[in-house]
Amino acid sequence: MVDMKCPFSTVQASGVCQCGQAREVIRRGGSEYDCTQSDYWPVCQSLVTHLNATALPVLGHVDDLTLTPKSVYDRVLLGGLQGLRQTVDPQDDALETSDIWPVIDNAKTRVGSFDSLPSADFLPAIQACKLRRRRPAK
Repeated sequence: MVDMKCPFSTVQASGVCQCGQAREVIRRGGSEYDCTQSDYWPVCQSLVTHLNATALPVLGHVDDLTLTPKSVYDRVLLGGLQGLRQTVDPQDDALETSDIWPVIDNAKTRVGSFDSLPSADFLPAIQACKLRRRRPAK
């Protein structure tokens, strides 16, 4: 079987988001999530690629795992999902996404290709996104 690690695996492992199409797997590094739908995985991957390409430069980062902190990638994912949810419900200001796939499917249906997704739909939410601290500040 081809490994289809969910592009939103890190935010699912943190417990902030869930996807009904993902299955938790335990690997050496801890919990990860694999996509169970071979036709959904490339759609999600395409969205993440577009979010990173658009948001990372605005946040002052590059798409390089050795240079950009994981927290910045998480901020892009969480803020991106929140922004896409807000296009449907402008009052939705929760950081959590209870099911990722319907949010992505709705955006794909609305714009066709994620390259056509206006940055105004997600960039303000990414810029405003504040991740929860793991430990209280001292």
